[in-house]
Amino acid sequence: MKKSLLLTLTVLSSASLSWSEIKMVGAQGTLEKGNQRFAGGKSIAHAWQKGNVAKTGALGQTPSVAVLTCSDSRTPAELIFDMGVGDLFVCRNAGGFDTPEVNATFEYGVAALGVHTILVLGHTKCGAVTATLEGKPVPGNISLLTKALQPGIKKIHQEHSDLSKEDQLNHAVEALIRYQMLEVIQNSELLQKAKADGKLQVMGAVYDVETGRVRFLN
Repeated sequence: MKKSLLLTLTVLSSASLSWSEIKMVGAQGTLEKGNQRFAGGKSIAHAWQKGNVAKTGALGQTPSVAVLTCSDSRTPAELIFDMGVGDLFVCRNAGGFDTPEVNATFEYGVAALGVHTILVLGHTKCGAVTATLEGKPVPGNISLLTKALQPGIKKIHQEHSDLSKEDQLNHAVEALIRYQMLEVIQNSELLQKAKADGKLQVMGAVYDVETGRVRFLN
């Protein structure tokens, strides 16, 4: 019995090093390297996850990086960054915008799980952003999405009226990311304090759905 328990603990402790153990300073570099593996067809995280499943199931989750991104089926954060079970703390909705529920989730991640980095990840050819730019009537509750996205991109038509629709969309995606980077902090006293205390950082990036590559914003 003791040998069996010892063997189990040994397996759990020796499970492949999770990216959730990365340091705050190295967060962007780790994400970039993971995306390079993914885009280059050399992903490793999803080849073998049994160790991480056992480890997080028995010992709990300790993700370091939270991600706010779009529900688009082409943007699975764990795959894009070559991450596995227990590595990322992800919130998704169409367009990738902050809500009270998203914000509360990130507060929980920071306060209870040890999250030190929030990444706002937008993507090219985003349908939700396209619909918001076009401003056409939409059915059902879809208008809730376009209304939420509108503040982040309202100046695009004015500032980039000479550009093609594709270029306007690219500018809108980046503008929305920067807007949400501010929103997610401004909407939470807890996150504001964590950032002020140097315990939390916020990053923005754009995922290219055609190449599989991520570009981090300055």
